[in-house]
Amino acid sequence: MTRNLKIILISSAAAALGLAAALSGLRRAATAEAERFDWDTVAGIVFQKGYPPALAAIDARLAEHPKDAILYYFKARLYYDQDMPKETLAAADKAIELGYLQQISQALKGMTYGRLYGDYAKQKELASKALAIDPLYEEGYLVRAEAEYALKDYKGCAADAAAYSGMLPKYAAGYEHSMLCLEELKDYKGAEAAGLKVLSINPESHAALWRLGRIYAGQGLGKRAIKKYSEAIRLSGGRSSYYLDRAKACEAEGDFTCAAWDFASAMEWKELSDYATNYYKLGAAMYRAGELKDGLDAADEAVKKAPGDAANYELRGRLRADSGDLAGAKKDFLKMSSLSPSRSAEAESLIKKLKQKK
Repeated sequence: MTRNLKIILISSAAAALGLAAALSGLRRAATAEAERFDWDTVAGIVFQKGYPPALAAIDARLAEHPKDAILYYFKARLYYDQDMPKETLAAADKAIELGYLQQISQALKGMTYGRLYGDYAKQKELASKALAIDPLYEEGYLVRAEAEYALKDYKGCAADAAAYSGMLPKYAAGYEHSMLCLEELKDYKGAEAAGLKVLSINPESHAALWRLGRIYAGQGLGKRAIKKYSEAIRLSGGRSSYYLDRAKACEAEGDFTCAAWDFASAMEWKELSDYATNYYKLGAAMYRAGELKDGLDAADEAVKKAPGDAANYELRGRLRADSGDLAGAKKDFLKMSSLSPSRSAEAESLIKKLKQKK
């Protein structure tokens, strides 16, 4: 699996558990000057008309009240939601300059650096700054926990996630972060407790069920892992990572048919189907399950996508041999040998076995 694919899958996994911190500190803030104009008003305009009209409405208010800091914060939020980092930072800095609740704007700047620029060190720095201003600012702990997870500071992440949950025990986000960080620390008992807490708050959380499956798999509890993966797939309709992990658990339990077809289901996602290595893995899984035709189709695709990889020819050769295409198998083994001379002896051995099949 390529590095880019790993990043995609890791990002998808994180997003599934709510790592894009909600910044619900807007609960604290609310109403701009001159009539009622709060975040609900802004969100309503976005919902009905889109972002440009919402920004225009804020600008109209600013024309009358140019020093209303919360209006600049609202602009920053709208820019952030549209993935516009420069504009977000400029509006947030203006809100800070005008004296608006600084911890909230600092946290938003942190999310902008982390989420939109990939600078998680800066996100952690700004979240820490927000917490220095107000140690009781709950979302600051969540924003910092996200950055710490990305920076592989799992102890710090677990501590900040616990701090958030201590302040807002009825919210799942803190427990979701705890699951991720404690799993990385191999504190499976703690991670399981956090996952069960998430499910007590939101029984429909397929992401929490999936993470619980990973936690059980990490302890070698394959059957329990498969059960959780299956529940996650049922509730979600299926995700590539869910199928991949269940396939791995099925294989560990010796159920190669389950593994093969789960891998086939995962390949319906483009982030997997673009890569030759995944077709190789699918072909190998089908081969182990005795599904020769589907295995050959996957091996053919692997060869097409990576014609210079000897392993793809070896796999296709084995599948062809077992399917009765001995001439095709011999060609593949010879190609394997030419692409990887160090495997010539292995290729010769495979060709000898072909003669025994005649």
